[in-house]
Order: sequence, then C-alpha cells, then structure tokens
Amino acid sequence: MRENNMRVIFIADVHHAFAQVERLLDRTEADLYLVTGDLVSRAFFRYATAWRFMELQQAMAGFRTRENLDETLDLAAQRILKSGKGHPQFSQAEEYIALSRKAQEYLKKSYDRLERIFTFYPEKKIYVLPGNYDMDLSQTSLGHGDINLKCIESGGLRVAGLGGADVMTPGMPDHLQVPYDKGKHDAAFLSFLRESRPHMLVLHQPPYGYHDVLPGHGHSGSPVVRDFVDESDVSIVFSGHHHEQWGAVFSRGTWFFNPSNFGRTVEVSGTRPGGFFFDIAIENNRVEAATLRRIEKKGIFDIVDYHYADKNLETLVLDEQRYVLLGGKARKTQHIKPIRQFQRIKSFFLSYETPESVTLIKELRSIYRKIHDKGMEVAFDLLGSISFGIAQESSDMDVVVYMRSRDCVLDDEDTCGVPRPLAAVFDELKERHLEVEVCDSLDLDRIMQAIEEEDSEDGQLQRFIFYRLVCRPVNLRVVKRVENLLLEKDRFRRKVEEGLEEYIRVLVSSVRHVKSFEKYKSRLREREIDLPPDVEEAIRNYLRG
Repeated sequence: MRENNMRVIFIADVHHAFAQVERLLDRTEADLYLVTGDLVSRAFFRYATAWRFMELQQAMAGFRTRENLDETLDLAAQRILKSGKGHPQFSQAEEYIALSRKAQEYLKKSYDRLERIFTFYPEKKIYVLPGNYDMDLSQTSLGHGDINLKCIESGGLRVAGLGGADVMTPGMPDHLQVPYDKGKHDAAFLSFLRESRPHMLVLHQPPYGYHDVLPGHGHSGSPVVRDFVDESDVSIVFSGHHHEQWGAVFSRGTWFFNPSNFGRTVEVSGTRPGGFFFDIAIENNRVEAATLRRIEKKGIFDIVDYHYADKNLETLVLDEQRYVLLGGKARKTQHIKPIRQFQRIKSFFLSYETPESVTLIKELRSIYRKIHDKGMEVAFDLLGSISFGIAQESSDMDVVVYMRSRDCVLDDEDTCGVPRPLAAVFDELKERHLEVEVCDSLDLDRIMQAIEEEDSEDGQLQRFIFYRLVCRPVNLRVVKRVENLLLEKDRFRRKVEEGLEEYIRVLVSSVRHVKSFEKYKSRLREREIDLPPDVEEAIRNYLRG
C-alpha cells in the first residue's frame, strides 16, 4: 500500500442537527468527511404523531407475536387489512400503514435538506451511513454518498461501511430500516467485509468489546464485525450508536473511535449536548493524531488529544470544562481568591470577543505552524486586551513565548532569548503593522523538571504558574502536557500559587492594572454593551484586593 497523508472528520448520531453539519463543513477542511448513523432523530415532524405511531407499533407487534409471524410490522398490518373490516384491529392496521407512508415522506424530505447542504460544498468528499433511526439511504437523495455495504477508496485507503443496528427502534417503521437481523445477515456482512478488505471500517453499531457497553447489560456490539476485525488488518474502526461510550482505543494495531453524539439528544438521565466529532490526521497510512472536538456557534474547541507513542496511548485533556460536559471526569482545582475573581471577570469579557481578537490569534497560530515546519516547537500565552478578547485593529500583541531547552539561550534575567527563526517571523508581522511584544519567554523542559523535583523556588516555574492562571494560550497542546504534570502534584501547585498571592495583590492594586480594566470597560461601552451590576461589583471587589 502506498504512503499517504490525509485528514478525516468523523461525526456520528446527527439527530437532525443539519444546521450544525453545515457549520462544520463551513469551518473545517478535510480530505474525507464521514457523516454517519442516525442522521435523523424521529420519523415524524410532530411528537404527538410519533407517540401515536409507537402505540400502533405495540398493537401490531402484539398481533405478530400472537400469530407467530416472522415479518415486518407493515406486512403484519397488511395481513390484518386482508382479513376485512371485521378484524378487531382493522382500524389500527389501517392507521399504522397510513402513518408509515407519512413517516417515509418526512424522512425523505429530511434527507433532501441534508443533501442540499452537501451541494453547497462540492469540493468536499462526503459520505453518509444510516443508523437504526434511518431508512435505507439508497432510496433517498443521499443515495449517491451512501456507503452501507459499499467500499470506496480515499487517499489510497479502502473505506467500507455497515449501517443500521441490532435494535428495535420505537417510532421508526421497521420495514424502512436497514436490515440488521441476528444470524440472518451475518454471513452476508462477513462475506462483504472479507471481499472488500478495508483499511477503515465505518459502522453505526460498534464491534463487540469496543465502545459497546450498555449499563446493566454488558457488551452489545456485533460479534461478527469483531471477528472480522480480529482476523483482518483493518487499521481504523469508526462507530457511534452508544453516546456515552465515546473516546479512542488502540488495540492490536487497530484504532477504535466513537465521538459521541453530534446532535443534541434527550435521554432518561436528561438532555445530552451535541456537537462532538473526531478530527484525525493520517500520515503514512497510520493515525498520527486524533482530536475529539466540539463545534459551537462561537467556534470549534479541542477537548481531548489521543496519540500513540512508546507502546502507550497518550490521552491529553485540553479543555476540562467541555470534557466534563461530555461525561469525563476532571480534577477539581481550587485557586486563591484573587485568581478566582479574575477568571470570572475575564470569562465575561471573552463572551464579547471582537473580530480583531480572532484575527490576531489566527496570526499567532500561523506563527507556531511556520516555526514547527522549521523544526521548532513553540506556544504562546496572551496578555492584555487580546487575552480578554477585546483587542482592536490598532492593538499590539503582548505575548509570553514557551519553547524547549534546545531552543532556549538564557539571558541575565533568566529569560530565553527569542530564537532567530521566531524573531524573523515577528519581523514579517511588523512589516504588516502587527506589533508583537515578547514580555517573557520560558523553557518548558526546565519547568517540567522543576515540577518533577518540586522546586518551588524556580523562577521560571513561578512565572509559568502565574501566566497559566491569568493568560490565554495559543497552541495549548504544548503547554498542557506541562500543566497536567503540575495538576498531578496539586499540593505542590497550591504551595507555589499561595506564594504568589502577595505579588498578585500588588499587581492588582497598581495604577496600570486599574487603567487596563477602565480601558476594557470603555471598549464594551463603545459597542453599546453594558456591564451587568454583578460584573461591575466583581471588578470593584477584585481591584480592592
């Protein structure tokens, strides 16, 4: 197999979140988009109709059981109609068939809407797969992109799809669903997979043993698909269906991905938010990195990075708040009072981020990518108005630079000198009237060593902790590995943070700091945004120390 590099974006359980799909296509670039499983969340527009149809489903299922029939509920209803109006369930069967036809019309119109969205992006390679809430997509306008029981090639890799799930779906006419009967279709599934020999397998229902645990019931995945995965050289398996069983697993040379639900869903435990998807980089036919992300109206946020190295799967949580929202568990970190006040105030200003702030941050992102291409690894923390998200076109970029030991040459102030390649990029920006002011530059390897040795007197470690408390990162992945090591030593972290409290109080009371907040508030007023009384009070309390 020839080497290739490609980027794959995978979403599952769309649940009618078509506007969200459009937003994703608009804001991302990838070589392959896989939009799979439960594209819709219901077969009727009105919930009252859906509830009535489920009642009729139960009635038809009861008739089928009494008659010991092995057929769809639609055929069972038709059998009742043939018996004549004298049959006690004649009117129920008649209504069931009428609503089944109505469901089919609604589903096809839903898929038409999704297909129209896809046509806005003809340059993007998009494939779809049905879930247990979907009808056979080959009978819809999405049929040309349906990969159920098909194998396509992308970037030199074969991608095969298996839709549907082994489950009875209330509210969905069973004769419209993709067949997924136990035993009956297993041989056909296995034959298709063995003939296709895919490198990537796209499923709705996961294989047995991976992302398939139902609380109180155990594993519910497909044994047949698991057998194929075990016997083949398939390198990536995508699946959905079980929203709580999200994440990435690497086992026996195969990656297994479940991003959780993309569309919001209502479950027994409450409403489960959506917008989650996997963004996967494949290099030389192998997964180089995978990021679980979430799209929201205000942007796309990285939640977890998965990377396999040194025979271990490294999981790096990048966004604790959204990680918890997804269902993960994060350490609870208690900061000193002035930092808690500061972070609360800053979050309010960030909710009104200016387009200029977004543009400046994009410039910084382009910088670390350029530097990475030159063999250097750098990250930034933002200070000042850009950190608060209220920068203007004339604003400078005040930054802290993080780098590795190999690129750090210390000066008399215990600061890393700005490496020549990075300084050259800053000069390029200056020619375009974008001024970057390097306020500090730190050695991440030295900081990590200070954390491991619990050296609370290390000046760079103290500054790192301070910046991480008050700044805004760019290229968080580089910084987060160090920060997570610090969080593992929480008692030590608190000791260093408490040692900074007097310095923070002096900073807070300084004239320059007070003037900065006056500037931030005036910029909001210029945009006709009033500060709520509780935020005004929080700022006053914070500045009093």
